[in-house]
Amino acid sequence: MALHTLGCRLNQYETEAIREQFVSRGFRVVPFTAPADVYVVNTCTVTNQADARARQSLRRAVRTAWRRPGATVVATGCYAQTHPGQLLEIEGVDLVLGNVEKGDLVEHVLRERGHLNPVSRVTRRAEMTRFDERLDVSTFENRTRAMLKIQDGCDQFCSFCIIPWARGRHRSLPPGAVLRQARSLIDKGYAEIVLTGVHLGEYGSDLTAPVPLNSVIRRILEETALPRLRLSSIWPTAVDQDLIDLLKAHAPRLCRYLHLAVQHGDDGLLKAMRRTYSAGQAGDVIGRLDDAVPNICIGADIMVGFPGETDASFQRMYDWLDRLPFAYFHVFTYSKRDHTRAARMPDQVPAPVARERSRLLRTLSDRKSAAYNSRFRGRTLPVLVEDESEGPPGRHRPPGGDSRNGRDGGAWRGMTGRTDHGLRVWFDDDAAQAGRMNTFAEVEVVTTDAEGASGRLSEPAAIP
Repeated sequence: MALHTLGCRLNQYETEAIREQFVSRGFRVVPFTAPADVYVVNTCTVTNQADARARQSLRRAVRTAWRRPGATVVATGCYAQTHPGQLLEIEGVDLVLGNVEKGDLVEHVLRERGHLNPVSRVTRRAEMTRFDERLDVSTFENRTRAMLKIQDGCDQFCSFCIIPWARGRHRSLPPGAVLRQARSLIDKGYAEIVLTGVHLGEYGSDLTAPVPLNSVIRRILEETALPRLRLSSIWPTAVDQDLIDLLKAHAPRLCRYLHLAVQHGDDGLLKAMRRTYSAGQAGDVIGRLDDAVPNICIGADIMVGFPGETDASFQRMYDWLDRLPFAYFHVFTYSKRDHTRAARMPDQVPAPVARERSRLLRTLSDRKSAAYNSRFRGRTLPVLVEDESEGPPGRHRPPGGDSRNGRDGGAWRGMTGRTDHGLRVWFDDDAAQAGRMNTFAEVEVVTTDAEGASGRLSEPAAIP
């Protein structure tokens, strides 16, 4: 069988769970472009572009499936959840399954294979009331870090967002189960775990005995020997003094890295988006983080082109982003989504204007990244080694030339990994062998730019 994932960390996590389901039933996983008995596309619907990529991936699967008589093509994920009819219309798609159906996807495939007509099975949002532990993941293929999904769904209904319809109601994995899964992943040798969810900061508020996110973070740090714990995207409102104190006390085990779902820097637009904070409140959080945790990497999701975004409101956001200590932005262009308030708002921003604003912010992000990364020049940092890698031509080449093929400005072979700040580091390693992967190495940073850093191996690092 073959798998293809689009979208967020949750989809990546759930694709791993689906892979494990198939392997446990005797299937062998092959590349998505290879002949297979079953093709599964785990779709995303956060933007129009995501929908288009999903349809494109499904059509590619159908074309490949024709080489294997009797092959089954399955669409699942958020696009399948919100618009199953659109995917059923793609000739050659056999089965459309919602997000809940991922939990027993193999059973659906085995039961429905051979049906003459396409079939759709999608659980309604109102029925998504419990965290689905059938999607636990025990191993991550070709990864040194493990994701641990502890929260799903969202009840916020921001005016631009389709995800509450796609992911269902807010629900959390009980803390005891979080600890059991974390210990299992640690026992399998993972050196870093990333806690993830749709609305991670709301973790535990739905449980019979509410438990805050910080409590689970503290228990993992105090009750396990995990070398690194990282948080995925959270709202600025989730960053309270307790979390700041945890970051300060437990760095680098609790990674000095936060990705904030900020969205905008103009109060009028934040209100129209139905966000629950002002630019000033978000800026205060960022300032306190920067003061308390030296060299913390602070990133943000930023949206351009939201309805009503004027030149003036965009400029206010640009200036706000410029003066705050961000290390980077993920810039998104607003995409009109069915079932959302923003789709019905006046003053939709023309696409060329939104594209230009996106370009300006990406340029600003590159400048911010280059400045942040330059802080580490001349320092020796513990790097969790991820992979043998080919460095970008002429960039991140190990200093002093490379023993393999970098002297002429071409690509070189070395190792790559990340610091707890999320800084990607390329370094020369004459051993350059798989045995170094998923271990810590001390690397002296020599050069940096907006993409990351290059350096020279100092020595293997003790687990921080």
